[in-house]
Amino acid sequence: MALFERKDYIPIPPKDAQKFTTVCQYCNVGCGYNVYRWPVGKEGGLKPNENALGIDFSKQGVALQSQAIVETMHSVVRGEDGKLYNILIIPAQDSPINRGNYSIRGGTNAQATYSPARPTRNRLHHPLVRVGDQFMPISWDEAIDLIARVVKGVKDKWGPDSIAMKIHDHGGSGAGFEDNWAVGKFFFIAVGTRMLSIHNRPAYNSEVWGQRERGVHELNYTYEDARLADTIVLWGANSFETASVFYTEHMLQNLQGTTIEEKKKEYLKGEPAEPGRMIIVDPRRTSSVTVAEAVAPDRVLHLRPNLGTDYVLANAIARVVWEKGWWDKEFVEKRTDLNTFEDYKKKSLMLDVPYDEFMRRVEKLTGVKRADIEKAAEWIAKPKAGGFRRRTLIIYEKGVIWGYKNYDTIAAIAQLAALTGNYGKPGTGCGRQGGHQEGYVRPHSKSRAKLVGSIYAGGPPPNIDEYVKNDPRAKVYFVAGTDPYLSTPNSQAYKKRVHERTLTLTRYLSEQAKLAGEPAGSEERARRILEALEKTDGLFMVVINMYEIETARDAHVILPAAGWGETPTTYINCNSRLLRIADQFMAPPGEAKPDWWIWGRIATRMKELYEMEGNYQEAKYCAGMDWKDAAEVFKDGWEEFPDNRVSEADEAMLPAECYRGVTHEYLRKVGQKGIQVPVRIDPKTGELVGTKRRYVHKFGTPDGKFKWYGTDPWDPDPMKFYPPEITKYFQNGNDKIFNFWFTNGRSQIIWQTGYNDRHLPEKVYTVPMPYIEMNPEDAKRLGIKSGDLVELYNLEGNAVALVFVNDAPPPGTVYGIMYHWKGSLNHLTTSYTDPKTTIPWYKASRVAIRKLKGNLEDALRNTSLLPINNFRV
Repeated sequence: MALFERKDYIPIPPKDAQKFTTVCQYCNVGCGYNVYRWPVGKEGGLKPNENALGIDFSKQGVALQSQAIVETMHSVVRGEDGKLYNILIIPAQDSPINRGNYSIRGGTNAQATYSPARPTRNRLHHPLVRVGDQFMPISWDEAIDLIARVVKGVKDKWGPDSIAMKIHDHGGSGAGFEDNWAVGKFFFIAVGTRMLSIHNRPAYNSEVWGQRERGVHELNYTYEDARLADTIVLWGANSFETASVFYTEHMLQNLQGTTIEEKKKEYLKGEPAEPGRMIIVDPRRTSSVTVAEAVAPDRVLHLRPNLGTDYVLANAIARVVWEKGWWDKEFVEKRTDLNTFEDYKKKSLMLDVPYDEFMRRVEKLTGVKRADIEKAAEWIAKPKAGGFRRRTLIIYEKGVIWGYKNYDTIAAIAQLAALTGNYGKPGTGCGRQGGHQEGYVRPHSKSRAKLVGSIYAGGPPPNIDEYVKNDPRAKVYFVAGTDPYLSTPNSQAYKKRVHERTLTLTRYLSEQAKLAGEPAGSEERARRILEALEKTDGLFMVVINMYEIETARDAHVILPAAGWGETPTTYINCNSRLLRIADQFMAPPGEAKPDWWIWGRIATRMKELYEMEGNYQEAKYCAGMDWKDAAEVFKDGWEEFPDNRVSEADEAMLPAECYRGVTHEYLRKVGQKGIQVPVRIDPKTGELVGTKRRYVHKFGTPDGKFKWYGTDPWDPDPMKFYPPEITKYFQNGNDKIFNFWFTNGRSQIIWQTGYNDRHLPEKVYTVPMPYIEMNPEDAKRLGIKSGDLVELYNLEGNAVALVFVNDAPPPGTVYGIMYHWKGSLNHLTTSYTDPKTTIPWYKASRVAIRKLKGNLEDALRNTSLLPINNFRV
């Protein structure tokens, strides 16, 4: 008997099956999908005119060459009417993004839906409150009232900054524009706290101030630019793993030469159009490298800088461009600020240092050969035959965003694109690949909190990880749409301290229960919690999620959130800023509610409590959040954006995700076509108009000019280059103990912390536990082979992992999957953050490695992989 039900048959949707437009809930690519829904017990026929797909299933060859349909694309769900329905979730052929293609993430969208007959049964169904060491179900009214009373009480006594949060800040997985508007309105206005942080970092900030403060939002190109570029640069972006369909459907086709006719239509008259080239900057030999080299080995260049040296490398490539005379003089003089350009030339290009000496220093620090640096510069900027400018698309992601010197690195890459004129034209651009899709709208203009950015914009913002760990002024901590016990940097230390503080509150409440019994109702429970927060350094934690995540083990209240497909949600993908709707096609399990509903009800209850005591001033800040549906929240959010009745030439002055004027109804009407943000209202026609490619006419600065930045000075000696969090590993003999560099990243198979994936059989069996990759030279020296288990440890923490021996990491470096439910390798990352931005350096630490007895096979004899365990009894 199989451990999980397998399907050898998938029912065919009948002709009258309902059809919903949706977007994949996972990565930045935003593949389009169609959802077909029809009653259980009903089925379509084999002939094209007998089923909703129009496929002739009576002919095997035709069926196999048509739409891909596999068992993970089918499920049985409960509709809003309480009835059971079959659903088939398949990639949309009419989506411009994936064109019917899909990855393993999107291919399991249906399997990830809630089902009482599958491991996803572990979804949260009811609000829970901690009583001692157990969680007890309570009503929504009781849960909302309890939280509202505690938040209000803490805010009134200790001020708004006593309330902290770590919340989702992107699209997908039920957290699009609607949820992000609600959470922002709650914390920025109703509470007014500055103690804000985003799910994957310890502060509330942009990861790319280094580009934004140049006047360029990080999402500025379109997917077509990957098809039109002469050269694609992937910098710290392993796109085959983390943006799979964008890589295979668009980048790879350019590399294969199948987009030449498209180039001819977009290029200038007489401009050469050739198969694309690809430069990949990554210390590892990633799958993106191996796949590209299999297609076009002579047109792929792999640069492998030492960890943390990317900004030096980016400026070195720019220096070559300058020395060779390949920079775009016309672009620089017309479209950039020439005053700040002088600072860039002096500090970033270091023109006062002789070229040969400069390159020697770069080689010593980065480990990249001068010849390869010069070749990269040639591929990026050397004019083509006839003197035509080379079109280069630079895409960067977490490998540099979460690297050392965040601000300087992102600025250096953005400025390399400006120096070579690669903004605003077909086949050009410089920006993020993206992690999630995006769904960002927050009430900055009405915020009561003083929100800051980089050190050049009032910052850096406060480090909330450190705040909730060590500052007794932190009294309340909200965690929603994330699992920081797995995902935050230096997570072992963070987890230990948050556990201690939440346990302090729990123990106090238990002692009071011995004296006076358990509290009767939310009002008395809130009174005791406030008393405990005054007398101890306890921390009251509320977790909002779809599942009982690791962090929820220490929560005092857990609230069940609705997920993808259970509420209408809107967001944009990252390669095109394409705004679409992921519509609702099923009911949430039990009493689970959308995030926007939860935040709105807490704020509304706080409003009522303030009105009861006559404090109408505070009550007004909590008003306007009693939304009736997601469409109302979406429209409330677009009121935050400025007047978008502007010309095409002025699109740069609009916020990147402006969607003013767009409604849910409009998005349902346009379907997979969507509309690209920022959305304008054409001054002449009054029609909604999307923005295909940004910064064609001007940049997003008051004068429309790109602003340059001069990099901090650097030293080629590693002992002087790295921060104390790393140099401590080179001192007092530590270099002999902790003799490996450790870096981390993602897997195509496991999405984020695996909140859904741990419940999907294919994913669990494919990646049963956290793993590292080790170079064969290192493995031989340590007597380690693939399948062995090792312990990694350092001055931050420790973790156990499975070993894969391969040539992906260079000798002396090991790579590990970032998150896994069987253990987080973020135990090993340092707590260092860039002093300019408070962005963490996940990507480098030093570790020691010791081999453990036994291997994976031995572990499986004693450890269940069944994703059916939960901690609640």
